[in-house]
Amino acid sequence: MKTSILILDKSLAKAADTIAFFKVENDGFGLGAQRRAIDKNDLPQVQAELAAYLQALRSKASTESILALTSTTQIVPKEKIAAIGDYNLSGERYREGAVSNTAYPLVPVGRFMKESVKTVDPRNDPDEVFELWSIPAFDAGSPELLRGGEIGSQKKVVSPGDVLLSRIIPHIRRGWVVRENSDGRRQIASTEWIVFSSAEVVPGFLRQLLVSDVFHVSFMQTITGIGGSLSRANPKAVGEIKIPLPPLEVQKEIVAEIEGYQKIIDGARAVLDHYHPHIPIHSDWPKRNLGGLAENLDSRRVPITKGDRKEGPFPYYGASGIVDSVADFIFDEDILLISEDGANLLARSTPIAFSVSGKCWVNNHAHVLKFAEPATQKFVEVYLNSISIEEFVTGAAQPKLNQEALNRIPIPIPDDVAMQQAIVADIEAEKMLVAANRELVTRFEKKRQATLARIWGGEESTPTEH
Repeated sequence: MKTSILILDKSLAKAADTIAFFKVENDGFGLGAQRRAIDKNDLPQVQAELAAYLQALRSKASTESILALTSTTQIVPKEKIAAIGDYNLSGERYREGAVSNTAYPLVPVGRFMKESVKTVDPRNDPDEVFELWSIPAFDAGSPELLRGGEIGSQKKVVSPGDVLLSRIIPHIRRGWVVRENSDGRRQIASTEWIVFSSAEVVPGFLRQLLVSDVFHVSFMQTITGIGGSLSRANPKAVGEIKIPLPPLEVQKEIVAEIEGYQKIIDGARAVLDHYHPHIPIHSDWPKRNLGGLAENLDSRRVPITKGDRKEGPFPYYGASGIVDSVADFIFDEDILLISEDGANLLARSTPIAFSVSGKCWVNNHAHVLKFAEPATQKFVEVYLNSISIEEFVTGAAQPKLNQEALNRIPIPIPDDVAMQQAIVADIEAEKMLVAANRELVTRFEKKRQATLARIWGGEESTPTEH
């Protein structure tokens, strides 16, 4: 979390034509829970520059000489801060030169904002079906089709090719290009969108810039309001952000390149989202209760509170995976951990069974099973992650999978260990192919980011998610 400190000297403030911002990246301590001392510390330099700035004001030095004070200091004329009208004291908002290496001319994005956007109140036509490009509909990927009587407020009138940029917290970094429709329905949009439209810019190209890392950093400096969902970007301030403007033909080439990468990313993500290991069960396989397939090691589990855990090299496991790293271990063998947490078992947001090998610590939120055959362990792991075990979860207030219920879970499994090994090997081969899709996403996302960085003229920063 960022912290801002305001230092105000009333006597100097009246006489000064500037406001100074000092950025502290490091305060001499790490950001971990232990706050260990580190070598980097900007505070001494900031203290010296703050003293120099105050002394310059007291000595009534010229504005030019004061503006020459640079390093951690960013000195901004008051008239620049007042120009937009909201007197925003976010230093990064006034930082210049971040994209000075671009090969293309920089122009204010306000040049492409649609002027005099008309509004309409759909309630005046309660039976008409409108195509509503709402903020919530963005995540669904398609505009809503609603009757005027179902829409509760005035909306902006938009047209195919308009570019929409959300300005409201927390739904920021959302950019949409309004598509053609073939049914003649009127197209309207939430008033929380900033609307762009210009013959000078390809809509898809502008959208890419508006949601890029570089633009987002500047965009966040235009946010005003009292916090939460009442915070919004100031469109006038957004309009002052400068973006690179290549020729139209270059814009089209860039859009085609990025869209090509995006198709590969989307396809690979679809594989990752939809693949689930599956064992085709044969009707002649015997069913054996899980308790008869493995040795239960739950009695060796030990929970330790966060305050008592000492940081170390060994993983500390809970219901859904690694919780922490600790200085000691309980287990040093191949084991299968199965979630005991009923909420986790019902939500299935993570695998409920996962194999662990080597030195580790396990708390009492995961059952611990040891199998004689590695192939049997992997077979059981895959099977449990592919079925519902809701019927074995007990307790309403605090649902859990107790040890007795765990032991009763029936597992259809061939007695032939070689067959178990073959089935597991086939699934492992599938998982390797799926993992290759994860690598594809990583590689082509880097290519997409590199293309955007090339437009801006440098490496893009990675902002904090909002």
